[in-house]
Amino acid sequence: MAEPHHTVTPEQLAVELGASVKTVQAWLRDQGWQSVPYDRRHLTPEQAAELREWFKR
Repeated sequence: MAEPHHTVTPEQLAVELGASVKTVQAWLRDQGWQSVPYDRRHLTPEQAAELREWFKR
């Protein structure tokens, strides 16, 4: 399956933000953004922006 264009993975955001992947994934779960089991999660630009804003706090 091809990766969607203009998306970012939790792993990429964790590196960018200097956070652990588990922290990023926990935040996503807290927002109710569930992924499909055994499928790689991709965040939209809007979701990524919201996560970046939260980590600035």
